[in-house]
Formats: sequence, C-alpha cells, structure tokens
Amino acid sequence: MATLKSTNINAGDPVTAEVINYIVSDLNELNKSTASSFSLNLASTGGATGGTTSISQKVYSSTFKVNVVAKNSTSGATWTFDKDTFKTAPRCWVQPRSSATLKASQLNFTVIITSVTAKSMTFRVRGPGAPNQTDATIEFDCFAVEA
Repeated sequence: MATLKSTNINAGDPVTAEVINYIVSDLNELNKSTASSFSLNLASTGGATGGTTSISQKVYSSTFKVNVVAKNSTSGATWTFDKDTFKTAPRCWVQPRSSATLKASQLNFTVIITSVTAKSMTFRVRGPGAPNQTDATIEFDCFAVEA
C-alpha cells in the first residue's frame, strides 16, 4: 500500500511549490501501488523464462503469386499445409504485397478466405470488375497459427 504524505489545503492558503511537490509525490506513490505487475515472457520452447507465464506458437507462412483479372471472380489460391501441421482448422490471414508500382484500379479488390480446414486454406480475390478494376499480378503472403 502506498504511503501518502497528508497535506491539507484550506481555502485561501497559498499553494506553494512545496505543496505541489507533495501532491505530485503522492500521485507517483499511488501510481506505483496500482501499476500492473503482470509480466509476459515469450519463449520459442514454451517454457517459462523467468516468470510463470509464457506463450509459444509457431506462425506458418507461404506466398502465392496471383493474377488478379478484372473479369474473373475466381482469382485466388489454395494453400495446402504440410502433413500433420495442424490438428484442427488454424486461424489464417492474407496480406497483399507488391514491389511494383500499381495504379489504384489495380488495387481495387477484396481478399476473402473462403475455406479453412486442418489441411488447407483457400482465398479468393474479388473486385468490382472493369472499368473500375484493372488486371494485376500481386503476391499474397498467407499466414496460419493454431487456433
């Protein structure tokens, strides 16, 4: 428990630097006593590293090059996981990436994951079509972690 220095300020009392310093000091003591003491240590082996809490989780990734065609709503890819990578369907996400300079119309699409099982993940790239969308070749980084 924080030890506070009690300082009364009555109406009409001058508020001096000393009184303000006591107030700031009291606030610092309160902050120390109420600050969270939770500590999370991450270890790749899953064991604790000095604390009693640890987390270990592998993130799997793969990259797919997809020709996003404005008049084709089935652009996308399927990532088949290595055998026994997951026992249940993992949590997945997809991130588009391109080193080329693209026009806004080439980026006018949405990525949606249409299927996730313990064996694979499928995503599709869909857009409004021409003339608001133009063709592009884009790399998609796919990630998966145990659910």
